[in-house]
Amino acid sequence: MHELKTPITKGRISAEMLEESRQKERLINVFEKLELLINEFASIEQITSGAGLTNIKPARLIDIIDESIDLAMVPPHQVKLEIDENLVLNVDFRLFTTALKNLIDNGIKYSIDKFVIITATKHQISVISKGSPLQQKLKHYIQPFTQAKNSHQSFGLGLYIVDNIIKAHRLKFKYKHKNGLNYFY
Repeated sequence: MHELKTPITKGRISAEMLEESRQKERLINVFEKLELLINEFASIEQITSGAGLTNIKPARLIDIIDESIDLAMVPPHQVKLEIDENLVLNVDFRLFTTALKNLIDNGIKYSIDKFVIITATKHQISVISKGSPLQQKLKHYIQPFTQAKNSHQSFGLGLYIVDNIIKAHRLKFKYKHKNGLNYFY
């Protein structure tokens, strides 16, 4: 991790020293995205290495969602919440936030209106977006390096990471398409 983070940090610092410009913004965004990817790889390694969940604590769902939206770097107006703000989950905050961030990312990226709705009860959390149904079963998309056709902005790890984090929490990850809406829950 250190070998990857050091050059990214140096590049980010160098980019911050540039005069304000569109290129500076792009460079900073690239370095932020690289840092997020490295953190996600660390999450994958933690889960798949057998280390499992080491930091389970009660966390408010609203805090998990807020952090997920920040990590996804999407404007809050692209996400509508229909949740009980007092809902508390016993999860690894960092990992669960990563999973939800990936669902928000995918929901917005593949929706027709670049908008997601997050609903939650004590039994289920759903990320819902308008769009075409998946062309294959969810089982296909939770394999590593699987991505939708024409997706050049992705490594195809998002749903793989989500699935592994959800499994590590001993929960189930499902998908359905109904009335023009994709539900990941």
